[in-house]
Amino acid sequence: MDLKAGELHIWRYTHNENDYQAEKTEPLLSKEERERCEEYVQEPEKIRYTCNHRFVRQIMAKYLNLLPAQIKFNKTSMGKPFIENSNLFFNYSYRTTFCLLAISKTNEVGVDIEKMKILQDVPTFASFTFSEKEKEIIFKSNAEKFQDTLFTFWTFKEAAIKALGVGLNANLTQIDLSEFFYSDINPLLFDSNSIYTIKQINALDGYKAAFAVKGKIHIYSEFNYVVN
Repeated sequence: MDLKAGELHIWRYTHNENDYQAEKTEPLLSKEERERCEEYVQEPEKIRYTCNHRFVRQIMAKYLNLLPAQIKFNKTSMGKPFIENSNLFFNYSYRTTFCLLAISKTNEVGVDIEKMKILQDVPTFASFTFSEKEKEIIFKSNAEKFQDTLFTFWTFKEAAIKALGVGLNANLTQIDLSEFFYSDINPLLFDSNSIYTIKQINALDGYKAAFAVKGKIHIYSEFNYVVN
């Protein structure tokens, strides 16, 4: 599959148990992935892990002109996955039965999907997650928009730290994304004022999703992956 510089592809996937069963007869996962899967105790967790990892392999194989089982994944010191001997940047995120995969040829990318829910202690969560300007926007939103605004910033922040490759150990309050609430493209002080694109992705009701990529996006495309 062709991917040009300045182009971003987002793939959507809903777990299909046919994919889980197929792994038993036509395995695609690596030895390490199979061992990791076996660490899960509950069957739904094994299904989720297997389906997501097969999905990522099957999509990335289209771009790399490889068989899915031939792809060699590795991780950075911060835990971000990458493909050995590849010029593609990618990232994925999943919640419940839904998974998103973002692919770029130009720059590091991050993606996040979250299921919206009532948080028990929002002020404490916000105190170590959001900047002062982000908190101002969140807590000034009316009751009707509060959850929507909170989870918009949460997905922005998760996608951004993945694109930055800094991991959850970073001081998240120092990564100020308040301007991205109003405009998709802005300089990011945390990364020497480099230009970033951070944008919401249309998600199912009850979910929020976003991507972050360094630089500007000239072509943006979304695809749905269906297991045959």
